Amino acid sequence: MPDVAAAALFLWVWLRPLAWHHDLLGVLVLVMLTEFVAIQAGPFVGNVVYGDKMGFTPRERRRKALALGAVYLAFAGLAAASFDAWFPFFLFVWLFGAKVNAAVLGKRTDATGREREMAFWILSNVIYIVVVFAVMFVPVPMLGVTADGDLYGLHGRYEWANHPYEVTAAGFLYFATMALIRWFDPQVGAELSAPQ
Repeated sequence: MPDVAAAALFLWVWLRPLAWHHDLLGVLVLVMLTEFVAIQAGPFVGNVVYGDKMGFTPRERRRKALALGAVYLAFAGLAAASFDAWFPFFLFVWLFGAKVNAAVLGKRTDATGREREMAFWILSNVIYIVVVFAVMFVPVPMLGVTADGDLYGLHGRYEWANHPYEVTAAGFLYFATMALIRWFDPQVGAELSAPQ
C-alpha cells in the first residue's frame, strides 16, 4: 500500500532528517502538496473509473484514465523540476496510480464500490485538512527535525520552512491514518485475507 510506505518515509525523516539526503524534508513538502492535488483529482478520476455508467467501454475508460494521468504527470513533472528534485515525480506516479488503478485494471465498479471510493475521497480531504491545521496549532514533537528549514532544503519564509517538523508530522499522521482506514475497511480486509 502506498500509504503505508509514505507514512514510514515521513516518520523516518521526522526521526532522522539528514540520514539519507540533506534536502529530503524539502522534497516531502512537495509530496504533501502533490498529494493534495492527487486528492482533488478524485472526482475526475471517479468519472473515468465509473464511466461504464456513462456508456464508456472499458477501452475508453483506460484511454481516458491514461489521458487524465498524463495531465497530472505533466503537473508533477513541472512541480518536481521547480524544486530541482525528481523523487516527488516518481512518488506522485505511485500515489496517483493507486487512485486510478480501478480504471486501468478494470476493477468492479458497482454501486458499493462507487460509494466506498467516494467515502475514501471525502475522508482523505477531511483528514488532510484536519492534520495539516492540527500540527500548526497543537504542539507536536520536533524529534530529529531541530534546525531551521534551510538546513533541510526548505527555502523561504512559510509555515513549513519556519517549522519543518510540522510537515513530517502532518505527512506521517495523514498517510498512517489513511492506511489504517483502508486496512480496517471490511472490503479491503476481505481482499487481503482472500486466498490467492
